[in-house]
Amino acid sequence: MNSIFTVIKFTFMTAFTAKSFKISSLIMVLLVTIGINLPAVISQFSSNEPDKVGVFASQTEIAAKLDAFYKSHKAPTVQIVTLPGGSKEANEQLGKEKIKSKEIKGYLEVSDQIVGGFPKVTYKSDDTKNSALMRELQMGLQAVKTDGILKNIPKEQLDIIQAPIALDTLQISTSNEAVGGGKTEGEMIMSYIMVYAMLMLQYMSIMMYGTAVATTITQEKSTRVMELLVTSVDSLKQMLGKIIGTCFIALSQLGVLGIAAAINLMLPHNQQEISSLGIHLSDIPVSTFIYFIIFFLGGFFLYAVLYAAVGSIVSRVEDVGQAVMPIMFLMIAGFMVSMVALQNPNASHVVVMSFIPFFSPLIMFLRIGMGNPEQWEILVSIAILIVSTGFFTWLAAKIYRTGVMLYGKRPTIKELRRAMKAFKA
Repeated sequence: MNSIFTVIKFTFMTAFTAKSFKISSLIMVLLVTIGINLPAVISQFSSNEPDKVGVFASQTEIAAKLDAFYKSHKAPTVQIVTLPGGSKEANEQLGKEKIKSKEIKGYLEVSDQIVGGFPKVTYKSDDTKNSALMRELQMGLQAVKTDGILKNIPKEQLDIIQAPIALDTLQISTSNEAVGGGKTEGEMIMSYIMVYAMLMLQYMSIMMYGTAVATTITQEKSTRVMELLVTSVDSLKQMLGKIIGTCFIALSQLGVLGIAAAINLMLPHNQQEISSLGIHLSDIPVSTFIYFIIFFLGGFFLYAVLYAAVGSIVSRVEDVGQAVMPIMFLMIAGFMVSMVALQNPNASHVVVMSFIPFFSPLIMFLRIGMGNPEQWEILVSIAILIVSTGFFTWLAAKIYRTGVMLYGKRPTIKELRRAMKAFKA
């Protein structure tokens, strides 16, 4: 047992003290810091002033009501500017001059034609691709139209009519044994954030550190160091030691990123933004964190043993990328399906894939966070993942023991089976 701890310590310390680990960790911390604070930085450079829209004096009533509508908002995004009215040609010329001088974004032209009980309005500007401004203008004009229709109704009744409807959302489950049901909107937002984080962390960790496991084994094999290692350490202990050591490295780097993210999220401007969204960490059930750890470690070890097996049969480091490509395709497929499944976590194909061990670490956790799987479904998925990891660990150990002693070109499956039979179990 001491030998496996020696391999774990050696693998961990070799990677932890490497310059590449420190540089990559620093780069990731910087990316996390930039990503979290990017909205605040953008807001500092963004203009908070409302878009100015001109309305000619000949349409005084509409201009006054639009102005009153936007001024009633706490943070209006549109400001009505009254322009002196004249002939149609004069208005056209004045509007173009005001737009050219950047005094207004555009102007409204109200015709005598009545469409739907309201004068037809045309917005003229040199930039008509601002969909947000179009929605705001349409909303304002709709309010002016509604106000004109309801102007004879008493104010008390009008306030009741115009009061917004209170509509809360609550995710329910049709089964008492389902996990993840009965979530409020705040809990759904936090579940979405955590599921998205799980998908990204699992994907990045397996891609980075799975390849690192295969590369390390191939490198030791190519330098003939492996011949000394196999004589002093059992092949299974050696393989598991490398995987566990690499897992600790992955968790260490993720821990650094987690601390960096927590520090940045505690900054006043980010706290204010989080509070405005109504997001609270307490909205996440403790069971979700437990499932996060189970599926993260299960997925990592399943893919790591596959990478170790492939790394052991490759003789040159240059060939590792091509050799691990099929494993990478499995992970990419699971990641792509899970990203789409965020919008429909209870789809039939998503349910089926949540029981396949290569995809369940991502997809079953997604169903827990965003859907309402039965408790037995989660337990069966975990059991299949554990059994599959055990089976592939056993198979990878046999391939590893045989593959590390095969040099030259990459052996075929037939040659590998013949060599495995030559060794005693």
